[in-house]
Amino acid sequence: MPLLVAEGALEPLLHRSIFRLRTAVPAGQRLLEAIRTIKDKTKLGENDNEALDWFDSYHLSNNLSAFESVLQAELALLPLYVVMPKGGYDITTLIENGVHCFPIDIMFKVPEVIDDLREGTKCLAFELNTAAGFHLHRANEAVLRRYWDVVSKGAPRPVRGNMGDYLNQMKQNKYGDENVRAALEHLVKFHRNPLMHPDQNIQNADDAIALMNGIHNAMVQMLKVVPLPEATQHQVGAAAPLLPLG
Repeated sequence: MPLLVAEGALEPLLHRSIFRLRTAVPAGQRLLEAIRTIKDKTKLGENDNEALDWFDSYHLSNNLSAFESVLQAELALLPLYVVMPKGGYDITTLIENGVHCFPIDIMFKVPEVIDDLREGTKCLAFELNTAAGFHLHRANEAVLRRYWDVVSKGAPRPVRGNMGDYLNQMKQNKYGDENVRAALEHLVKFHRNPLMHPDQNIQNADDAIALMNGIHNAMVQMLKVVPLPEATQHQVGAAAPLLPLG
């Protein structure tokens, strides 16, 4: 049982850890092979009462000592840092797959937003608040374009393509839901337009989270009328797909 526990802890540390070890990996791999060799010799229920011989014991302890020395030296040089939580969001999700902070169907209905959502939440996690704002606004405008196509019944998109033009034409032609337009107008007035000026920045994480929440709300309402591509209709409602880490 100790061998199983050691193997289960060591293998992820070497190959799937956030530390992304380099120098210590060869020594760790030798230790892992020593553990597996002994484990195979003493399979539970077969040879579990058989004592280890001196060579097995020496080989295991020697590889362990070598790995610990190299690991200690590498950890002393790693550029480690602490990322503080942001609001109630899971920090690992923000850094590695922030698209899961948004409606699941966005990945099918507007797949082009995935990169911006990932980068936006990553910037939020690392307190690059102004950069987070740009990525989140880009993602919101991508959803708006899809929303326009539906509510306008395929009318040509505004030539300049900015949110103000979309909203003006939607209001003039009464495209879409009035509450959706109001939510988007709020984002333009209080968040997007000020951010376009070089002397304006998103000052802190609370402001960035407020922006993300406002965009999330607008996206939820717009996505309700955006149809799913036929090829992906069976996937929605199932478990959320595991997207590759960014």
